[in-house]
Order: sequence, then structure tokens, then C-alpha cells
Amino acid sequence: MLIQSDYHIHASFYRLKKATDVPGPTAAEQLAAAREAGSVYVGIVEHCNTAEKHPFSCLQELSREYYSSGFPRENVFLGVESDLSPDGSDHCGPAGRKELALHYVIGSVHLSPKILPDCREYIDREYQCITNALKSNDNIDIIGHPFGEGIRWERQGNIPSWNWKLIPEKYLDEILRLAKETGKALEINRCNFADPVYGDFLTRLRDEKIIFEIGSDAHQTSSHINAVERTKFLEEMNFNEEQHWKPF
Repeated sequence: MLIQSDYHIHASFYRLKKATDVPGPTAAEQLAAAREAGSVYVGIVEHCNTAEKHPFSCLQELSREYYSSGFPRENVFLGVESDLSPDGSDHCGPAGRKELALHYVIGSVHLSPKILPDCREYIDREYQCITNALKSNDNIDIIGHPFGEGIRWERQGNIPSWNWKLIPEKYLDEILRLAKETGKALEINRCNFADPVYGDFLTRLRDEKIIFEIGSDAHQTSSHINAVERTKFLEEMNFNEEQHWKPF
């Protein structure tokens, strides 16, 4: 039995918005939705990268909401989803983590066909970012949605279909090896459980006792079902709670 937990929930209310934009949810609104979905441990995050809509000030405001006197913080944690660079560093860094008083940092890769039209180049770049972060970045606790951007190349028409057999086996071997060696968590997020190669990857993750984390990647209060479904699937695969990452 896995304790339902969701550590990748976006409080996007504080993003820079156009006058016509509908504001995203606050941390309090996302927490209420996560509780309704059944999550026992909850992690609230927002993006830290170079996008204009994600200035560091929005993270400062999120931190102030979380640490305000009336916010219910029991079993609720504050994190950030920080973009990884090819050298493995992350945009938030230790200084940002300290200033925001974060409990954890998710290191993710966000690329698109507009940036790298060739899907093979995307795979190589994501692999480089992930492995270098695992090797050298002590600020990162979790690798966010590994290769979760790949579906974009299918949707853009750059490849016939996205699946994990496009990823070299040696890349997956090395990611699993480094995750086991460092004790960092690999996130179950943006995943296609019907993909047989991804299924094999999860089986190895389970059998090699590598730490995993589950995220809904909810940007709206309606998306918490993702964590419910992913937790249920991993339970059916006999994943062990001892391998389930916690920020304490």
C-alpha cells in the first residue's frame, strides 16, 4: 500500500499575467484540491526559470503565502520546479533555495520542437541535463518528469509517434545507475504506462530499490486525479512505500 502523496502541484496564481488571463490557483486552493483527491503529503511548487511569466518574485510571493500565520502546513511542503542546464546546474540554486526556505527542489528539463526540432537532439540534451544534475548538483532532490516533454515532438508532427524505445538503452541504464548511487528520486509524472519500454524502466526502478516520487503536475485544481491514478498503478505493480520519497 502506498501513501498517496503529490509533490508536484503548481500554485500559478502569482505568475505575471495579461489583463485578460484567468488567475491560476493559490497554494491554499491547490492544497484544498489535493486533500479532496486524497493526498496525505502535499508539495506546492512553481517554476523557476528564465520565462518572463515566471519571475523570481512570484516564488517569493508563494513562499510568503506558505509561511503566513494562517496557512495549514502540517504534512504540506514548499518546493520549486527548477529548470536544469546542460551542465546539471539549476536555475534556482542553493541561494534561491535558502531565500525561499524550500523543503525540496525538483530539477526538470523543459524543451520543445521550437528550440530543438530534431527529436534525437532533444533526447540527447535531456539526458545530458539529467545525468549531470545527478552527478554534480546537490541542490536537486528529484528529477522531474524524465523525458516527459517527448510527446511534444509527436504533437508538432516532427516524429510519427513518441515512445521510450526512441531513448537509447544506455541512457536509461545510466539514469537508473546514478539515481541509485545518489539516492535522488525519479519522478513518476507525464508518463504513458502503456509504453512497454517505460514499463520495463519502472520495473527496474522498483526491483533495484531506487527512490521514486509521484507528481500530478497539476496547474489547475482539476488535475489532481493524475496523482491518484499514478499511485494506483504503482500499487498494482507492487511498488514499496519504503522507496517512496519524502521531504523529511
